[in-house]
Amino acid sequence: MKRPIIGIIGKVQPQYEEDIWHRIDEVDEIRYLIVKNGGTAIMLLPTEATLKFNDNDIKDDTILSDEEKEELYRQIDLCDGFILQGGLYSSNYEIEMAKRIIELDKPLIGICAGFNNILRALGTDVIEDKTKEHDIYDINYRHKVSVMKGTKLYDLINKDEYNVNSIHSMIASKENVEKYAKISALSDDGLVESFELEDKKFIMGIKWHPELMIEDEFTENLFKKFIEECKYKRK
Repeated sequence: MKRPIIGIIGKVQPQYEEDIWHRIDEVDEIRYLIVKNGGTAIMLLPTEATLKFNDNDIKDDTILSDEEKEELYRQIDLCDGFILQGGLYSSNYEIEMAKRIIELDKPLIGICAGFNNILRALGTDVIEDKTKEHDIYDINYRHKVSVMKGTKLYDLINKDEYNVNSIHSMIASKENVEKYAKISALSDDGLVESFELEDKKFIMGIKWHPELMIEDEFTENLFKKFIEECKYKRK
């Protein structure tokens, strides 16, 4: 069987004063985990004829044309599964792609800002964490989350508690999630750390960054299961 094709949805990067190029990136740890577990990674890109995208992760007023949407859908048709990446900025093309992927019931993992954009695609949203308590830019930092039994996440972790990193400025309350998705993990202060869609094969939002925890058994289990689901879709 051919390797499933996994579309990493490109993430617009901040442009600093010294930059002379605009950049749309993929995190190479994600590519590595896809390839290591039997997938072929490609990057999917926006279809708007512009170099200026939303410069925050709060709101994007861009309205995509029907042609721009159709070109996004053509890219989606090429792939068997998808990763929505984390990052400082979020753009409407990411939300539009998430909507289409959910509609088609193709495997999808949303990481950090990707978590946010799946929620936006479902019709809800996240809020800014003005305390900054959850934005800890330290690869070694961990905090505890409680994992809900009876979820796909629990099957992958197989523990009631798990220690994760925390590098995000946007947070999700239970009230903003529970009407739209099944909550699978909560932080000690009651914020949603992971959710999944019960009526879909494998669509999961994760607030932490598993790609920065490559040696953890959960990360291995997550990408292995994800690629398996993508292989199933390819049949």
